[in-house]
Amino acid sequence: MERNSGLSALEASRLRASERCCELFMARGTTELTVAEITAVIDVPPRTFHRYFPSKAECVAPLFDWITRRFDEPIVSAPAELPIAELLRAAYRAGLGGEAATRTRTLFPLVFQDDAMWSVFLRKVHAGERALGPALAPRLGLDPESIAARTAAAAVASATRLALEAMVTRGAEPEETYMEIVDAFASGAFRRG
Repeated sequence: MERNSGLSALEASRLRASERCCELFMARGTTELTVAEITAVIDVPPRTFHRYFPSKAECVAPLFDWITRRFDEPIVSAPAELPIAELLRAAYRAGLGGEAATRTRTLFPLVFQDDAMWSVFLRKVHAGERALGPALAPRLGLDPESIAARTAAAAVASATRLALEAMVTRGAEPEETYMEIVDAFASGAFRRG
């Protein structure tokens, strides 16, 4: 899998360092490590670490950005005739499922327990929502700038966040929960209420 496609050298280096940080957190089962402990293990000098990441919590941000790009790829590139539910499942699998499923199941409980990293995740979900709107709009026959396109992107981003929260708090299967939440948004629950 090519993670660095289209990235500048600095972005690619930040992503590699972010991946190594996340691998360390998963191996140790905690995010409660000092920057000195992290940099000693991931072989990045402290000064470089601080140049890449303004805070320890920010070390997860490049990985979350990569997940967003992977999530959006099928939405942009899948055949136009692919039903929207299949398209959204493919997007989930590209970013959080498939070969990334083990990382998702291991990393997100740690991020969920770390308030600062959870805040970074929530900020990245919002940024992902803004990126998703223009990718999703043509699939739905919507103007990318319309409130309907923004609402659809918000529903998908929220479904992702809620599914990850359900995985962490209730042990729910994240992909199926994501699809159930997408379906709930799409089914017009507000109209029935």
